[in-house]
Formats: sequence, structure tokens, C-alpha cells
Amino acid sequence: MSQSKVKPIELPYRLKNFRSLNLVLESDHLKANPLGDEFIRHNYILEPSKGEGPMPVIFHLSGYFSTGYQNFTPKTLAQNFVEKIDQLVTQKKAPQAIHVFVEATTYWGGSQFINSAGCGKYEDYILKELVPAVFNEFHCDKEKICVMGGSSGGYGALHLISVNKSPFKLAFAAAPDSFFDGSLWPELLQAAPEILKYKNLTDIKSKIKKGLLQDKKSFFNLVNVIAMAHCYSHSSCIDKNKIDWPIDLYSGELQSKIWKQWKTHDPIEFLKKRIKNLSNKEVILDVGLYDNFHLQYGTRQIYSQLKKEKVQTTLTEFSGNHFGLSERKLLFLESLKVKWQ
Repeated sequence: MSQSKVKPIELPYRLKNFRSLNLVLESDHLKANPLGDEFIRHNYILEPSKGEGPMPVIFHLSGYFSTGYQNFTPKTLAQNFVEKIDQLVTQKKAPQAIHVFVEATTYWGGSQFINSAGCGKYEDYILKELVPAVFNEFHCDKEKICVMGGSSGGYGALHLISVNKSPFKLAFAAAPDSFFDGSLWPELLQAAPEILKYKNLTDIKSKIKKGLLQDKKSFFNLVNVIAMAHCYSHSSCIDKNKIDWPIDLYSGELQSKIWKQWKTHDPIEFLKKRIKNLSNKEVILDVGLYDNFHLQYGTRQIYSQLKKEKVQTTLTEFSGNHFGLSERKLLFLESLKVKWQ
């Protein structure tokens, strides 16, 4: 049985409206995960220092290659994300709420917040362990439970609100990973020449350990597609040392069976099958007109699909690209002040 405890965090700056806490969760679902990642996870939390009665709860999902607790890291001559939330509350522009910064990173940089053969049971860790632990430790308004994130975090928000018996009532997804044909396929083609340079995953890990790859321009793209393979491939396509890719790495030809497996994890595909799970819930979408990974197209398709099925949803498109999504998330928090009055 999973165990959790809450510990205070000492920050090098002062928050006016929150206590900073660390919910340390020893996860049964992450024990013996395929990547050998740590199963004791540190989920940083902001708890309102004022206010009475049950509080709304907002679960924050990080983008790929980032962690929840990085939002608490001090910045030179600038506010970090947590300080900006605190300022919005001081200005009465954002609601008093409990903020949970979910820790779900992996060796390869991200889990996509799903259960997968390659990474482990991250959906179960969140829904069956973390959410109940938060409900047990804090006075929560279970009718005002939100999950939010950008990029991979936006993907996770769409996934977690749409699974069967999800506790989440509202999701905010900024530039969510989607439309794999237009976003992930180009990444695979770009990474293929790099992957061919190495013998196998052990070879790549060895060079990462020696610090030989991290400074290369190709590093992010390389580990990103490896991470996505661990998230989306079936167990028959991946082991500790090799991946059966959905493209031929030399010719670029489609390996249709494997690509079909990957695409079952595309929100455009899985949301079609989960419409009933979104009854009486709300999905808010947000994306830049010039997204670097072409995610405006996937986001538009998701919006059209949800509208057609009469799911409560809105889409905002802004004049920007994939980077700087933190400001979009802050604008969403401002909108909750009105929504949760």
C-alpha cells in the first residue's frame, strides 16, 4: 500500500498567500518500473495560508523535460511561476486554491502521465495514489478539481480528465501534444540519422552518463523521440536495449503496424472513444498560431471534435509559438477567479 507524508519546504523567498509543502509519496504503482526510476516522488504543493472551508485544487502537469518542483526554483531579477501565482492572488486576480505540482518525470525526461509498457504506471500513480493522498491531507472541494498543463502537460491533462471515473472536472491544455502525423512524425524523421549513429539504448545511455551528448543540438530531439517510444510502444516493440521504430531509420518508410499503435495514444484518436467520460466536464484549449511543432492543427481538430460531440469546450489562439506557455497558464488561472466565484 502506498504511503505519503507532508513536509514543509523552506524557500529562499517569501510567499504572502501560501504555505509551501512537499507531499512525499512512496508509490506502489511505480515500484519496479521498467526504467528503474525512483518510486518515491516529491510533489510540491502550495496550500493557502488564509481562507476557510474546502478549497479548489489545481494539479499542474509539467512539459516534457521539466519537473514540478522547478516551478519553485528562484530566478535572478525575475519572479518564478510560483511567485507569479502568489502575486495574482495578492492582486485578487486568481482564486485561493491548493496547487499540486505533479512529479512524474522519467530517465528519458517524461512519462506523458499515462500507463505504458516502457515507462510504468504513471496514470495509476496519479489517479490512484496522488489524488487520494491530496484529498486525505487537505480540505478539498471535490467539485472544483482542475488538471492543467502545456505541451506534454497539456497532453496529460486531456488524458487524465477523459479516462473512466476521472476525478477532474476541468482541464486546461495549452498546445497539447496531438496530431502525431503532423507533430511527432517530423520529429522521428529528424532524429533517425542521430539514432543510427549509436548501437543501442545502452550505448546512448553510456554517452549521456559521460556527458558526451548533452551539448549537441540534436540531443533534445534524440531523447524526446526515445521518450515517446517508451510511452507509446507496446511491450513487444521495446526492451531495455532496443526499440522497434514506426519508421525505417534508413529509408524513412512507414512501419504501419507500429505507427498505428502509437497513434492510439494521439488525443485526436483516444478522445473519440472517451466522449461519454467528458459528460458534465469542461475542456479549455489554448495554442499559438505559429507553434513550433505544428500543434495548432491538432488542437483545432480536438476542439472541432469536442464541439461536435457537445462537450463543453473553448479554444483560444494567440499570436505566438510553443515557447512561453507559462504566461498562458497564468491567464487561465486568472479566468478561474470568475469561473469559481
